[in-house]
Amino acid sequence: MKLSTKFTLFNAGSRVAILLLLAVGLPPVMSRVALLATDQRLQQKKEKVLRLIRRNGISDFIASGQSSYGSYNLLKEEFISLEEIPPGPSIDVIEDAKRAVEDEIVEYRVLSYSFTQGRQAYLLEIGRSTGSIGETERNFRRYALYILLVAVALTTLADLAFFRYLLAPLGTIIRQRLKNTHHPAAFSFEPIPTSTDDFRHLDESLREMMATIQASFTKERKFIADASHELLTPLAALQYRFDNMLSDESLSDENLLRVVESQRTVHRLRTIIKSLLMISKIENDQFPRTETVTLTQLVAEVSEELHERLALLDLTLQQELQSDFVVANCNRSLLFTLLFNLMSNAVKYNRQGGQVQVLGRPAASRAGYVLEIRDTGIGISKEQLPRLFHRFDKGSSTDPDSYGLGLSIVRTIADLHGIVLEVNSIEGLGTSFLLTFSPEPGRH
Repeated sequence: MKLSTKFTLFNAGSRVAILLLLAVGLPPVMSRVALLATDQRLQQKKEKVLRLIRRNGISDFIASGQSSYGSYNLLKEEFISLEEIPPGPSIDVIEDAKRAVEDEIVEYRVLSYSFTQGRQAYLLEIGRSTGSIGETERNFRRYALYILLVAVALTTLADLAFFRYLLAPLGTIIRQRLKNTHHPAAFSFEPIPTSTDDFRHLDESLREMMATIQASFTKERKFIADASHELLTPLAALQYRFDNMLSDESLSDENLLRVVESQRTVHRLRTIIKSLLMISKIENDQFPRTETVTLTQLVAEVSEELHERLALLDLTLQQELQSDFVVANCNRSLLFTLLFNLMSNAVKYNRQGGQVQVLGRPAASRAGYVLEIRDTGIGISKEQLPRLFHRFDKGSSTDPDSYGLGLSIVRTIADLHGIVLEVNSIEGLGTSFLLTFSPEPGRH
């Protein structure tokens, strides 16, 4: 999971937790807020009534011959009453009380206030039904919930946008510095612009590390070039001398056999050195990959190369390639070597009168192409399969011309071209090598 996704999920989760917490704590808070708002409204109405009394007198409410005044609105949500009371302690409270209105008991929030006008004391009561207070509370709660939901959504989107902006340099570092750099030579040393110190230090560290690796690769390439010259040249001279010795008629049969054995040793050394040099050059990306080749044509060329060996062992070659597949951005000679080594092994380790099959089909699970090289030979033991591509591992082979490097070269070439290589084998029945070619060379 991406870092930005984790940040966003964490923040969204924390906001949801806060929202749930508020959902639990909001009702009592809203109840208190609604109650305070009602009390404040009652106080405001009290002041308004007192101003009217001071300005117009008590007669606007209580006519002569009456001792009280009362008024309820149509829905019984509010009422105001004014009545004469005996002189006594002053009253100024707000409390819940019940009132009988038209044979109905209604709960009110009632403000009670006593005052004197002239020599007479009066009690002013202003009430508001608790039902209307509850409606106000529900409205407060609903609006607060809407605001919270909008705030969570907006802040989550804002966080996601900010995290993407903040982590954009990290994504660029991962893509350019790590994912798309398969070889030091392809590394770009252009600094990645960022205002975050951590990302800048990371980028600088990667560039410094890659510069060191590039220097090591340069030294290694130079060593390989020098080693190939220094090792192969003396071996060629030895081969030339042995050839001259074989032309000497005075050479005894015993010495002649020694010279032939020495020639074989020189040939073996040259073959091993060339194979190791090829592996090293492939791993160092010293082979250009600018060519395009069709698998049908490549298989035909390899089959022609092995024609005589197939006839010698009375082997049948069966080719069934469904459609065709074009391998772009490849090295033709390396792919030829890859197929030649696999098909050569299918011939070498086959039984007399056996069969070699080269089958091709489009990949089922994804775009690409699967090429299968199957034989009816001796097979490979389960113990040998895990180390099949190890260098100098000949397994159970007793072939003196086998150096245990052919399949190592195959693996190296496959990795260079992004070819997925799989092996299936049953000892005594045969072996199958599966090559899955990707439509985008160099990617698995």
